[in-house]
Amino acid sequence: MCVPASLLRADALANLGYSEGDLDDKTQETLHSALDHIAEWSVYKQYYCYLKDLPATPDFLQQVSYKSIQGKLDTALLFAATLGLGIDQRIRRLSLSRLSEAVVLNAVANAYLEARTDLFIKEILPGAVLFCPGYAGTSPEDNRSVLKLLDAQKHLGIYPKDSGLMLPEKSMAGIVVANYRFSCRACNIRSKCDYLRQGKTCYGTKAAHD
Repeated sequence: MCVPASLLRADALANLGYSEGDLDDKTQETLHSALDHIAEWSVYKQYYCYLKDLPATPDFLQQVSYKSIQGKLDTALLFAATLGLGIDQRIRRLSLSRLSEAVVLNAVANAYLEARTDLFIKEILPGAVLFCPGYAGTSPEDNRSVLKLLDAQKHLGIYPKDSGLMLPEKSMAGIVVANYRFSCRACNIRSKCDYLRQGKTCYGTKAAHD
């Protein structure tokens, strides 16, 4: 599945907090190289299952923090994807002596993982979004439940940490939900959200006044 170069570049720049005009020649060269080689340096894998094919709705999805998606689970699916350990190791090696290159590659890798996932979602369930544990007051630790239900260690080589973070680090997991719009309005931790205090959201956009 081909990721449009212009989209990947724009997303990588956004991850870096840069605009085109901010880049010096060296950073331009580093970014160009990372964009050219990210598909070669990583091994994208994904795995999913429909919730309707499970014996019962997973316990974590019955928590009140998932109220906003509970009415949309009949077509939803559990999903996980990774770029593999190789890209983690490359970023780690670069960070020891060429930190600026590591930062750029990290941004490109994040953009690539998100772009590949978005393209898959548009193909299998148009109009859907990936709702990751950690959004809207849900717990990142619920990633462990998603990965266990998918048997992600076997199928993808993703190992959950106690915190809900994953190894390889360039991995993501969640619930693909149709007809869902991210909003802070119904979030049960809105009043104490650090993201909102900074004018941001946990799902990566500027905070709306809703």
